[in-house]
Amino acid sequence: MAILLLQGLSGALFGAALFYVLASLLSRRWVRIDAYQLLLFMSVAFLVAIVCEVYLGKLYQLVVGRPLWQYRVWPIHDGFTSALNFIIWPVYGYYWYFLHHILQERRLLFRRSWMNGISSGIDGPLLEILANGFFLLFYGTFYFYYLPDDLRHYTSVQVVPLYMVMGICLALIIEYLQARPRRWHYPVGFYLAGVVFVLAG
Repeated sequence: MAILLLQGLSGALFGAALFYVLASLLSRRWVRIDAYQLLLFMSVAFLVAIVCEVYLGKLYQLVVGRPLWQYRVWPIHDGFTSALNFIIWPVYGYYWYFLHHILQERRLLFRRSWMNGISSGIDGPLLEILANGFFLLFYGTFYFYYLPDDLRHYTSVQVVPLYMVMGICLALIIEYLQARPRRWHYPVGFYLAGVVFVLAG
């Protein structure tokens, strides 16, 4: 278990460092972090993503007759997710925080937040290629394995609409919470709910 946790932490730290440096380069200055907003993005992304990947994955299997992906590292919930995702999925929220910072800075955000969520259909699969590439390079295994071979099993174009659904849910929930007074029980509550979902797997 310790080795698995180290794998997850190393991947998360690599992603966090990469996204921060890229955001700072695009901003042409070191990005100042709002701790509350960052943790809100990370915790909401964790819960929304892990619930969506399990239930959208099961829906896909029900419709198509086979799963679209299978986790190879510490699989839970019938292989639709991993117990390590309590570390990995928050990094997607971390990425979203900096993405929105850059887009807002350049006035590229859509007025309707759900339209920003659709972008997950593009960046989600690209980040999956990055994640699988990292695990293959350093640990010799896919983190998750896509059964279709259209993109060499790193990801698949078939996951694009699923990411769009997840992105829309994520955008709407974050918009709702940002309109409310800051309360630390929001990020704490979302993260703990995600942990409970992992433990239930």
